[in-house]
Amino acid sequence: MASLKSEIAEALAASGLAPLHRYGQNFMIDERAVSALIEALGAAPGVRVAEVGPGTGVLTRRMIEAGAEVLAVEIDRGLAAHLTTTLVPRGLQLVEGDCLASKTRLHPALEAFADQPWRLGANLPYDVALPVILNAVALPRPPDRLVVTIQLEAAQRLLSCPGDDAWGATAATLQAAGTPKLVRKLGPGSFFPPPRVDSAILAWTPERVLPAGFGTWCRTVFAYRRKVIPGALRDAGITREQAVAACQATGIDPERRLESLDWPELVALYGQR
Repeated sequence: MASLKSEIAEALAASGLAPLHRYGQNFMIDERAVSALIEALGAAPGVRVAEVGPGTGVLTRRMIEAGAEVLAVEIDRGLAAHLTTTLVPRGLQLVEGDCLASKTRLHPALEAFADQPWRLGANLPYDVALPVILNAVALPRPPDRLVVTIQLEAAQRLLSCPGDDAWGATAATLQAAGTPKLVRKLGPGSFFPPPRVDSAILAWTPERVLPAGFGTWCRTVFAYRRKVIPGALRDAGITREQAVAACQATGIDPERRLESLDWPELVALYGQR
């Protein structure tokens, strides 16, 4: 039985293609990692899955074989042509284009797909991983389950807590909306070509409705993370008196530094803005 690496290499060669660094193409070749992602995602008949960067279709094919309805967005024209020949006839809904319409918006096809229950499963290119995740969980209907491969450092950031050096707006936003979990760590050898860093499979399930605009507000206030709360909120656009009043209303000590707040406290302060 051919390895995933040889299968991918043959598919690329047959189409006259090669991995493109500008698109962050590092294809999954670890069978156990692929199986772990599919299992965590829960691909099954009746499950609707959006995929970003399907590549040659290794994950895509597994999801389709499991009975899932799959919409994939692929920016690489050559790979989109390959998928049109190989997987579109098997039911894949394929969109050629950038998965991000902007830093704060997913591709319209992804947003439209999210009008019904859906899940996000993908081997995400590193440079778009965090924007895709954060924009997905901020949708009016976030994914019922999100299972993606991302850089290990990014996964550790999203799993961090107050007091950790990695704690910041991305972790607070994701955790305010739901629960992230590390499924598996992946070394460079799990991909072709191998990246220079370790990766991880990250899962997330929704728990709460994310307040509209909370993510943007978090990014703003965390720019002043080392300041005490009134100073951080003042620099983010409100008066010191208003900031102190917000602390009093939420029972938060105004002498604490912004970076010490956990996500419930940040959400409470955001509600007093």
